[in-house]
Amino acid sequence: MSTPTDRAAGLRALLSHLREATSVDVGFTLWDGSTIPADLAPDALSVVIADEGVIAALLRRPRFDTVIDLWVTKRFDLRNGTIIDLLDRYPKQRGRDMRHALNKGLALRMLARFLFVPAGGPWPLRALHGAVPPSDGSEAENAANVQYHYDMSNAFYALFLDPDMVYSCGYFRDWSNDIATAQRDKLDMTCRRLRLQPGDRFLDIGCGWGALVCHAAQHYGVKAHGVTLARQQYELAKERW
Repeated sequence: MSTPTDRAAGLRALLSHLREATSVDVGFTLWDGSTIPADLAPDALSVVIADEGVIAALLRRPRFDTVIDLWVTKRFDLRNGTIIDLLDRYPKQRGRDMRHALNKGLALRMLARFLFVPAGGPWPLRALHGAVPPSDGSEAENAANVQYHYDMSNAFYALFLDPDMVYSCGYFRDWSNDIATAQRDKLDMTCRRLRLQPGDRFLDIGCGWGALVCHAAQHYGVKAHGVTLARQQYELAKERW
């Protein structure tokens, strides 16, 4: 039967092997305070594993929702960087490199030590599965869901959206652009991709607060029609129109 010390040592050996085999410049910090490499700089990007149950959980349930549960409870985290920094250092081709370079025998021996380790908790996403009944996809339920999400108040969404209230990603043509510019550029790019011409009829299903239909009508001369199930979105879009 392996001990916590044995498991930590085995995981350090496996992670050291992965770093050497793939040359990925990311460190690791384990629950016992040890690091991989041992001389990991305090400001280095590192993956933090808060307890050995993290490894056990990933072995038993290697799914995306497991990772999210571990992430939101800070049992699995990043230090001195973001997920973007991690992806930047781990391009897609590295996945193929890792599969070829991985010493599978070492991996199996080391990970087997965690098979009977308690996975710990909490598991907030799993708790939600039982609390929220599955959707029946009915028209009434869809309307209720939309209204629950969007009808909390237009003033709330105005706190973090651009002046046109565009509820999706912007298009930053320049790093110095503000969110208002990025959203206007996104609306214009959308219209250009649709090749809208004066007199065209344009339907936006799920039009939100009407930014795209207003932009298309004002700048491209189309006859635009927007549809939303959210009452407050509808009222604001109608007011702007």
